[in-house]
Amino acid sequence: MVGWFIYGFMWLFVLGGLVLPFGVRPLLIDRRLRTVGVKVKAQCSGGHWSEDRVSEHFEFQTREGRLVLYRSPLRGSRVADNGEVVDLVYDPRNPKRARTERELARKSEAWRNLWGGIGLLVAMHAFFYKIFI
Repeated sequence: MVGWFIYGFMWLFVLGGLVLPFGVRPLLIDRRLRTVGVKVKAQCSGGHWSEDRVSEHFEFQTREGRLVLYRSPLRGSRVADNGEVVDLVYDPRNPKRARTERELARKSEAWRNLWGGIGLLVAMHAFFYKIFI
């Protein structure tokens, strides 16, 4: 009985804590931006390094004239230099949900998180199946 509780908790943790927020959600955002996103020019206003990964900051104006600051997700290399103007696509319902066109053109790191999480769930299922069945 306790084993099934642990099994269920691990599924919830891996699926709800890893796969959905770091795999599925970013891919759905990218898909939405490709379909309904609004293209604007944005200026790179800097970046923040965390160990060997970088998050860049972009400033842009929406069609309504609102100034928005977008922070890109952490990744291994920079997309733009400070002061460089790039094309950016934002969601008209939530302008903070945005990506540069260069980010959208690259393969998202979320795919690795999604398949890694699915692989972990399969391995965990096989382990518990072998023990309890």
